[in-house]
Amino acid sequence: MKSDNLLEEIKSKTDIVDFISEFIQLKKAGQNYRGLCPFHAEKTPSFMVSQSKQIFHCFGCGTGGDVVTFLMKHDKLSFADAIRHMAKRAGIELREFRGNRPIDEKRERLLRINKEAAEFFAHQLRGSDTAKGYLKKRGIDTTSVEKFRIGYARTEWNSIYSFLKKKGFSDAIIMDSGLAKPEDRGYRDVFRGRIIFPIFNLQNEVIAFGGRSLDASLPKYLNTHETEIFKKGETLFALNIAKEELRKKEYALIVEGYLDAIVCHQYGFGNTVAPLGTALTSKQLQKLKILTEQIVLVFDSDDAGIAAARRSLALMCESGYRSRVLLLPPGEDPDSFLRKHGSQSFQKLLTETYSMIAFLLKTTKTDKINTVREALGMISSIDDLIMAEDLLMELSEKAHLNESVLRNELKKLKSRPGNKSTGSSVPEPQTTNREEHLLLSAVISHPEKAFQVLSRLDTGSLKEKAVKSLFLKIHACTGHIDMAALLENADDSERALITSLSVEPGFDPEYVDRNIEDCLLVLTQKQLEEKRKLADESGDITLLNQLLKEKRKLLKGEPS
Repeated sequence: MKSDNLLEEIKSKTDIVDFISEFIQLKKAGQNYRGLCPFHAEKTPSFMVSQSKQIFHCFGCGTGGDVVTFLMKHDKLSFADAIRHMAKRAGIELREFRGNRPIDEKRERLLRINKEAAEFFAHQLRGSDTAKGYLKKRGIDTTSVEKFRIGYARTEWNSIYSFLKKKGFSDAIIMDSGLAKPEDRGYRDVFRGRIIFPIFNLQNEVIAFGGRSLDASLPKYLNTHETEIFKKGETLFALNIAKEELRKKEYALIVEGYLDAIVCHQYGFGNTVAPLGTALTSKQLQKLKILTEQIVLVFDSDDAGIAAARRSLALMCESGYRSRVLLLPPGEDPDSFLRKHGSQSFQKLLTETYSMIAFLLKTTKTDKINTVREALGMISSIDDLIMAEDLLMELSEKAHLNESVLRNELKKLKSRPGNKSTGSSVPEPQTTNREEHLLLSAVISHPEKAFQVLSRLDTGSLKEKAVKSLFLKIHACTGHIDMAALLENADDSERALITSLSVEPGFDPEYVDRNIEDCLLVLTQKQLEEKRKLADESGDITLLNQLLKEKRKLLKGEPS
């Protein structure tokens, strides 16, 4: 099947709003939908999706395209891999499709080997009384085992390695996947004698594994090393499962470990995610922010938990989150608390969370002034002026300090070198050569008008390089103008122009013919004016008189 026909079939069976809503929150904005762009950090939504045209465009970073383009950029897929994924999702059988672009074979092999390994580990769990007994002791029910596809790695030297070799995988790809590594006596499994937690991307593809030891052996937790499909500092455990609940509840619970997250889901808190055994990172928060802007940090109340919460709060402020902290009773973590006291008691704790300011003041072990300075440092990194103002006033009230004094200290902090906004600036809209853009916009919105426009347009006189190139590509089409093919064959600047004009045409669609006539008139006037200047400079009186006559006819609406 040819890629252009396949792309059309995929788009006919995939609603772009429904698809992109699986990744980010979209809200209706006139005829379109708006949300925070997943491709760059922003706090004011500039990412637009047109349902009628099945196109997206970000007015902040200029990225745009269709459902396949979105998936390619979001998951860093090749065109062929994205097509395969979308076809599978749409229920389209692929027979002889060959991508027009180079296929990322290694990525495909890594996903395939991880899928096989996950199934192998799940099978091993079903046959291990020891592993099942451990999970039962930890309160993990069979539903959660299936939901999170929990598995078990046996204690043997190379059981997963042998299995994968029988499946036809090479030593090189097994090593690259992080499932085995060479030793003097041959290849050794990385995960042995551990409960296995598969780690998924948002498309529910296995990209890595986490393993917990069943005894006192160290390390207690072990993750797959970073690969082409897995970046530890960019990945959150259970995000693929939590995304729907995150949209519904509009806030995320962040806990520290795999089992904490799984037990929270098991007890009804499906908006829970966890970092992979390390401190939160800005990239993890950026990925989460496309789903929610509010976070509740759930930490142990010991010194380590409090220190981790303070570090996380600083990062939350820099990332523009509204955050609160849930401090568990001494000696408890989410896992143990829920199993002892149940979901109602945990829900009650969620009504008693601490604001950032209250938490800092409550948990300080230094003098109050140092804590106030710490809080001001966090507030100084917040771009949202209303949020910063709220926190400053709360700090003044709860620390019993004069608001004007705090304000002066905050100004000093903000004026220090290196203290800069983390927000992104949205470029001003294009205003030069507006008629060229509007004329192209009319053709994109109404492809049936293309040849009517081109028969009267001097494409050679167009100033905008991308506009001129697109009109030439449209002119080269025979018969029907295939906008999907035009988008696929466009370069980055052309694609950005197509998608931006698709989402924001710049004119009332009801008056497309008027828009075309007005644009052609202005462009012709500009061309005549340029010719007049050249004639004036050369002193060509005959040409000047001829141009003057043409301009008069044009103004009267007469054919030239």
